[in-house]
Amino acid sequence: MPLPERVAIKFEVYTLACRALLNRLCDLRMATQADPRLDYDTCLQRFDEALERFFMRADPADRHQAARKLAALLRVEVDLFRYNNTRVAAIFDDVIATLETQICAWSYERDLEQLHQQGRQLAQRFFAASPWPVTQLRLSSACDLIVAYGAAPVGSRGALLAESFGYRAAPAAYYPTYWDDDQERERQDVVLLRFSYEHSFGLYLAYPFLLLHEYTAHVHATDYDNEAFNDGWLLHAAAAFLHADWNHNPERSGLDLDQANIFYDRLYPRLNPIPRRACRFARDFESWLPDHLRFWFSRITFELAAFQPGPDEQRYWPTQALHQLERAFTTDRRRMLYGLENTTHLRDLLRAIAVA
Repeated sequence: MPLPERVAIKFEVYTLACRALLNRLCDLRMATQADPRLDYDTCLQRFDEALERFFMRADPADRHQAARKLAALLRVEVDLFRYNNTRVAAIFDDVIATLETQICAWSYERDLEQLHQQGRQLAQRFFAASPWPVTQLRLSSACDLIVAYGAAPVGSRGALLAESFGYRAAPAAYYPTYWDDDQERERQDVVLLRFSYEHSFGLYLAYPFLLLHEYTAHVHATDYDNEAFNDGWLLHAAAAFLHADWNHNPERSGLDLDQANIFYDRLYPRLNPIPRRACRFARDFESWLPDHLRFWFSRITFELAAFQPGPDEQRYWPTQALHQLERAFTTDRRRMLYGLENTTHLRDLLRAIAVA
């Protein structure tokens, strides 16, 4: 269901405050480097504490009142250290001023759509080098972004993703078809951002990665419910790509360093066992590959992302392939290395490392 008016008012203020702080994150890192009394993480924690009190206790009647209430909560936090670190105080004063002066023209829909397009463009770059026609044909796919209120439907992929990430409701989920209560019609290809009262600055930072993942794992990649691949291996692949892309060209990525590192900093610890194990294996496998064979990680990723069941293959073949790779990686790396050096496709590699 769409956001109730009182919730939408809070969400407007939340996104504006987070965007204002995101714009000053680099300055905040610099301002806290030499101050042992007020470190960077503590500043973000205090910001989150103000957000939590705002979400759980404030009951504003309109967006202007909401902005004033969050500004007042932030001002209380700032006054606690104003004379100890004036540079940090000035940054938070700027966030407060942004809340008070820009809330009238602010739109959370526009802000989230900007993050959505960031995620989609990152996903297109992720798969740009894929040699598989099925993937290239899917790169033009675009989803509608919807912000919804309430629990994910029982048994839906959104509910399963909630379990994967340990959230009460999935922070982001792709739906091939979705019933829109607001418009009273079924819509195709929707990415849902679900509101919860657990919203924090960290979740706002994670939106580009979460949207990147939805596109790489469920829109551009084929998806036959192979959780280990789509929501495990591909999580690491997206995280590694995001970090490398930022290192190569921070300006092009359009992300802050904390956004580039968000998966392993904040999301990975919350994965459930199946995605977590597959993600860890992907990370271990990629880091083990010798320099002259590092292309194999992308080769495997692209081949599995383009998987379509053949005449003698089950829909769960990608999961079986990862399990076979993990067994060989764990028990016989000499055989694995031989296979990598003497084959060119994943199916050939699996035959080469198979134990008779």
